[in-house]
Amino acid sequence: MVAMTDDVVSGLPPGEPSFAGRDEDLTRLLEFLAPDAAATVAAVSGMAGIGKTELAVQAARTALARGWFPGGAFFVDMFGYDPARRFDAGQALEGFLRAVGVPGEHVPPAVQDRARMWQSRLNSYADRGKPVLVVVDNVSDTDQARPLLPAHPACRAILTSRHTLGMLGARLIDLDVLPTGAAVDVLNSAIHTARTRPTPTSTAASPTPRRSGSTPATRHSRGWTPNSPTWPRPPTPRSPPKTSRRRANCPGRSSTSWSGGAC
Repeated sequence: MVAMTDDVVSGLPPGEPSFAGRDEDLTRLLEFLAPDAAATVAAVSGMAGIGKTELAVQAARTALARGWFPGGAFFVDMFGYDPARRFDAGQALEGFLRAVGVPGEHVPPAVQDRARMWQSRLNSYADRGKPVLVVVDNVSDTDQARPLLPAHPACRAILTSRHTLGMLGARLIDLDVLPTGAAVDVLNSAIHTARTRPTPTSTAASPTPRRSGSTPATRHSRGWTPNSPTWPRPPTPRSPPKTSRRRANCPGRSSTSWSGGAC
C-alpha cells in the first residue's frame, strides 16, 4: 500500500504579465471552475497561437489564489499536434502518479489501471477537503484527455485544444481572434514587459512578441518546477526547439509539471 502525500501541488507555469484582452473569456472560464459549477471539465478551443494556454494558466492561477483548490494543481502539455513529441495518456498518468507519491515500481503498466489509481488519488484528496485542478494542454483527441480527467465533483479540469472535443461533456469556450485594438494593446504590453525585464545573463530565450493578424503571440521560453530526483522522463524523440515556450532551458524535464514538498 502506497502512502498518500499531504503536500499541496502547484505545477502551473507562471502567468504572462502582458496578458490582456480576454477579460470576458477569463470570467467565463472562472465561472466553469467555481466550486458551485455544474460541470467538472472546461475546454478552451481555438486555432494555434490564439492564446488558449495562457487563458487556461491565468484562470487556474486565479482559481488557486481564490482558494478553490486547496490540493493544488497539475499541468501537462500533451503536444497533441506534434507527432514527434506527442504524449499519450499513459505517459501523463505515470508522471501524475509519481507526483502524488507513487513509486515507479508501483505504477501499473496498463493505462486503465493507471487511470483507476489516479482517480483514487484525486478522490482521496477531495474527500479530505483538498480538491485539485488538472490542466491538460494541447490535446488533439479525446483519447489523450479522458483518462486524466477527475471524476470527483469537487475537482476540476481545464483542457486546451484546436478541436472542441465535444464527446467529453466539457463546458466550451471557443476563442476567436482579438479585435485589432485589443491585439495592439496586448502587443504594446508585451513589448513594454520585454523592455523592462533585466537583460538575461544566461542563454535563456528573450521574450519575442510577434503578431499575426489580430492574434498577438507573446509566448516565449519559460522554466519551472520541479527539482525532484525522481522526476519521470517519458521518451522524447528529439529535443524541443530553442524557442519553445515551455521546454527551452529546462534540461531533463518532461512536459508534465508540478511541485510540492514531495518533489
